[in-house]
Amino acid sequence: MKNSRRKINKEQNGHLDVNVIDDWLKDNGDPAIERLVKKNLAIANKIALLLESKGMKPADLALAMDKQRSEISKWLSGQHTFTTKTITKIEEVLGEDIIHIEPKVRNVYFTTFVRVEDIKPVIQEDIFEDSLYEEFSA
Repeated sequence: MKNSRRKINKEQNGHLDVNVIDDWLKDNGDPAIERLVKKNLAIANKIALLLESKGMKPADLALAMDKQRSEISKWLSGQHTFTTKTITKIEEVLGEDIIHIEPKVRNVYFTTFVRVEDIKPVIQEDIFEDSLYEEFSA
């Protein structure tokens, strides 16, 4: 069996089975690209988990999206840069969110002061029948 020069060089340098993406990132060292690659891998992993949880295979996703199996394979390898349009289409087919963006919530706190004389008539009318309200004694 004939080995390629690339494989022979890797074997000689002790670099066989080294992650190609990690090597590339070490050489080029762009933090934005590193972050992009990690996000793409995370999205690919999430898609794979959703497929598994639904008992689907990549071929089923390809059929549902009218795509080639090779394209789905590329997506699941993490070497594809996903657009929000593609992610949305996948979410639609799978019926679940891949990316969930939490809405920003702003909490508003306020304090109210109530005079006890004003509460007694309300208590007597049993408006608070389901609450754990204790009657104030004046």
